[in-house]
Amino acid sequence: MRIGTLIIYILFLSSFYLRAQSKVEKWDVFELRLKGKREGNPFVEVDLTAKFYQGRDTLKISGFYDGDGIYKLRFMPYKEGNWQYLTASNDSKLHQQKGTFECIQAKKGNHGPVMVKDTFYLAYSDGKPFYPLGTTAYGWIQQNKETRERTLESLKKSPFNKIRVALLPHAPSGTNYDLYPFEGDGKDWNFSRFNVAYFARYEHYIKEMQKLGIQVDLFVFHPYDKGVWGFDAMNKEEQYLFLKYVNARFGAFRNIWWSMANEFDLMPERTTEDWDGYFRFFQENDPYSHLRSIHNAANWYDHSKQWVTHVSAQSEAWWKSSALRDTFKKPVIFDEFCYEGNGDNRTVALNGDMIRHRFWLMTILGAYATHGEAFKQKDTGYQFFRQGGTFKGSSAKELHVLKKVLDGIPGHLKPLGTDWRLNWIRAGVDEHYFLYYFGEYQNNSWTFMELPENLKYQVDIIDTKNGTIVRQENTLGKGDTLALPGKPYMAAVLQLVAQ
Repeated sequence: MRIGTLIIYILFLSSFYLRAQSKVEKWDVFELRLKGKREGNPFVEVDLTAKFYQGRDTLKISGFYDGDGIYKLRFMPYKEGNWQYLTASNDSKLHQQKGTFECIQAKKGNHGPVMVKDTFYLAYSDGKPFYPLGTTAYGWIQQNKETRERTLESLKKSPFNKIRVALLPHAPSGTNYDLYPFEGDGKDWNFSRFNVAYFARYEHYIKEMQKLGIQVDLFVFHPYDKGVWGFDAMNKEEQYLFLKYVNARFGAFRNIWWSMANEFDLMPERTTEDWDGYFRFFQENDPYSHLRSIHNAANWYDHSKQWVTHVSAQSEAWWKSSALRDTFKKPVIFDEFCYEGNGDNRTVALNGDMIRHRFWLMTILGAYATHGEAFKQKDTGYQFFRQGGTFKGSSAKELHVLKKVLDGIPGHLKPLGTDWRLNWIRAGVDEHYFLYYFGEYQNNSWTFMELPENLKYQVDIIDTKNGTIVRQENTLGKGDTLALPGKPYMAAVLQLVAQ
């Protein structure tokens, strides 16, 4: 009788409980899968939350429906040790389910989510500085499998550690896709029923990019529907249902950033109060406080608002880096400052030298930059920044040396201004590290009059175009002269020699 009762009890448990890990590394995803109601519309009729707690730490997490009677709760543990959880739901099968798991030490390469550090800078949760070196491919996850995999391979070989991606279908990237975010057909969509396969594809590539160390700057709205599908016609209730689902489904991934929109000001039907509301939703409902931004076309959102974590700017005014920092008191990312390409206007027709040069300028002036590539294709229009695929320009290759330099900076790089002759700019980390950039000037030497007294530095000369780094035999200090090759786009790294 006891054995029979035990078997019945186990079968009963299996009817609602599918899977949960016993151990999860810090900042990875713990996933609890449960069986529940499938009749009606579970996306709106079933509420599912859980409290995860360890000692005094308690976080409330929202669950989501994944189709076929399966519900999921995802949690990103941020402290090692044993965590407990308890569910709450209006579906009795999902209610009052509890369990425990152990959060173990993060593996090598897992530094946690990126956050704002010391007002102007970005860092991983473990304190390691993060220097975003971004690129753009709005609609690549919506393309066919061959294009998606080719894009992933291109990113793997690239220097980029951040990418801007559209969550809703992007009409300029194509109009015929195999998956859409909602159930329905053509323009007859049910905005209260999500196509779980569409979102599963996104999370697959979010995970793949996490393996590559790439942050996903995901913009949840955009003005590029162009009347093709009508996804921009969701009413306010449907918009917030969409945000709730997206937050519950993707929020536990450590490499997610939230962007309210790309070129938000091209959506005149939405008010400032609407955009404020989206920000507040993520601020109040994302328990991990992922980075939050909004991107402009011509008119800027007020980035000084407390729910905005950093400036995401479309602007060519890289020389305003310091002014933007001082105005908004936040990190500044020029997410669109023109693209390398052969397009029909100046914003998509820069050459590789111009792109690479601006990256170096913005880096040393205290901002960050995002790359874009817009070479025309015969059938598909502009390529990488809309559809992904393969990089064709030179800047994606030439930025590898900047990535190597950024990876070697021992802290947060502080802008230190320009020489009165305006033929160099520099930044540094206290007295330990200095980065000089000579830009378009062709110096054959430089005398370091601005260095601290009585300190010596190991010097590397960097050819930013050709990607070479040459270490000098002799150390240099204040008043010493460095020989340079007399060509443009050179830089120098000075690292303090232990006394």
